[in-house]
Amino acid sequence: MRMLLFLGFSLLLFMSGCDQQAGVKSEALGCTGGDCKLVYDGVQYLTYDEKLKSSTGKIDATENEFQYRLPGNDQYVTSGNSMTNEFTILKRENNRLETVYEHDNDKEAIFPVAVVDKKYIFSVMEYSGDQQVFKGLFKLTDKNKLEKLKTEENEMTKKIFGVGISSNDQIFVLLNEEGKQNVYHTDLSLSSFELVAADVSQNLSAHEGNVCYSKEETFYCGNQKIKKLEDGTVFVWALDNYILEVNDSGKFEVRDFKNQKLLQSGTQFIGFDESSSKLIIYSDGDMTELVK
Repeated sequence: MRMLLFLGFSLLLFMSGCDQQAGVKSEALGCTGGDCKLVYDGVQYLTYDEKLKSSTGKIDATENEFQYRLPGNDQYVTSGNSMTNEFTILKRENNRLETVYEHDNDKEAIFPVAVVDKKYIFSVMEYSGDQQVFKGLFKLTDKNKLEKLKTEENEMTKKIFGVGISSNDQIFVLLNEEGKQNVYHTDLSLSSFELVAADVSQNLSAHEGNVCYSKEETFYCGNQKIKKLEDGTVFVWALDNYILEVNDSGKFEVRDFKNQKLLQSGTQFIGFDESSSKLIIYSDGDMTELVK
């Protein structure tokens, strides 16, 4: 099985990324048949055949194309290329992703950061040479356009790396400080920054108002140690009442968030999908469903 690549790695590949929306012309991506499911592997969306119990490919086979989503909410995702940018915002409709916004600045990248008051918030980053510049927070309007939010500009905002997460309307962002990535609690105006943890992974998720992250081979939420990571872990997310952890060989585990009891495990991980009522893990030859 191929090695899994995840968000932090793909972000570092952007060396070239908001203006207003150009004409949306892309077709919907994803499933076309009744036995097909849309699944996410941590960096890309793929399609999965429930009868064959195997992947039927990426939704976009373009080299270096990745999708970015928030844990627990993929109503809107962004998709872009690590070499050419060409970012779009996609809206999920059942097992398909429909383009609702196309970015017309190829030096900028767009990443989902938060959902606040039912509005999707995105960060825009500009890449030029080996430099990256935070261009601001934007909300997706009802007319599918990006509208820049009024935010502070200060020494802290200059360090924003583009990665963020929200939980119960609490917003957290990563800042690049002296070569380390530190996670801060902030607000929509970016007027206050409170350090949560220093030198963490870019692999953020959230649980009950706290940001969850990996540090020193341990998974944390807020300041609480949740569990020691398994050997070779490349991806770990809190997903409601569960913790999903995947290693570099495709072995996966699903544990209860409260007591870390092992609920399911398997190999040859392909991806996952979730709804308000269940979490489904898709692997080569098997599907695992857990009720929320």
